[in-house]
Amino acid sequence: MSKRKHPRSVPLMEEPAVRELLEVMKQHNSPGRGDLLAMCQQIAGLEQQLNSALEELSVMRQELAQARESPVKRALQKTVAGLEKVTNGLWGRLDSLKEKVVEGCKKTLAAFRERGVSALAHTAEFLHIRPALEGISRELEKNIVFDDRALSIIEAASKEYHEAGRHLKNIVRAVQGREALHDPKGPGALARGLSLPFRQDRRLMCAMQSRTAGVLKRLEHLEQAARPPIRQTMEECAKLAKAQESKERAAPAVSREAR
Repeated sequence: MSKRKHPRSVPLMEEPAVRELLEVMKQHNSPGRGDLLAMCQQIAGLEQQLNSALEELSVMRQELAQARESPVKRALQKTVAGLEKVTNGLWGRLDSLKEKVVEGCKKTLAAFRERGVSALAHTAEFLHIRPALEGISRELEKNIVFDDRALSIIEAASKEYHEAGRHLKNIVRAVQGREALHDPKGPGALARGLSLPFRQDRRLMCAMQSRTAGVLKRLEHLEQAARPPIRQTMEECAKLAKAQESKERAAPAVSREAR
């Protein structure tokens, strides 16, 4: 299976809007630059890991093609088909995520040109990527479930195979007057070969989950930077209340002078 060609082929870090915004934030020493840069790098890492996952799917298909026909093989083929469906869905979500980041950067730059440096603190408000990230996290969890299911099928089939083989050997040993075998063997070469790509894919999915969580954490930092501190908000509310109180006190005096 060849690598899927996804729509947005330009790496996120090479997108003109992303590069320009990072440079503007650098020039104005914007505190959110580090979070935005880390987010873009993490998203680029997700893309690389997803390419690796596609390679693992190709290995899974090759391993299964060499296995003899059996209910186990058919069950694993269904699992691989499920993995492929979710992985293709992940590509779509990742493309959408990249597009939202690029559009958010463009909107931030437009706001910067209109309102000045203060607009840079509101970068997170222009991105709107939290739903996309949470969707990616859910899809990754589905892939992990598929991998776990496949590993359970392989383990159960391997155990059943070795139990049957040990039972046959013990019959022969009994006829020969030798002691029966009791210690179960580990998985055979076939089981190890079949399970390896599923284990590697699971590790990739878990690493991508961790990376996605990292992007969400950086996004949270950006969102917090856009919110005024609690003390500042309280002080502004107190000023507004005081101004309103002064206005209400002045109103009766003006009314008496008018009479």
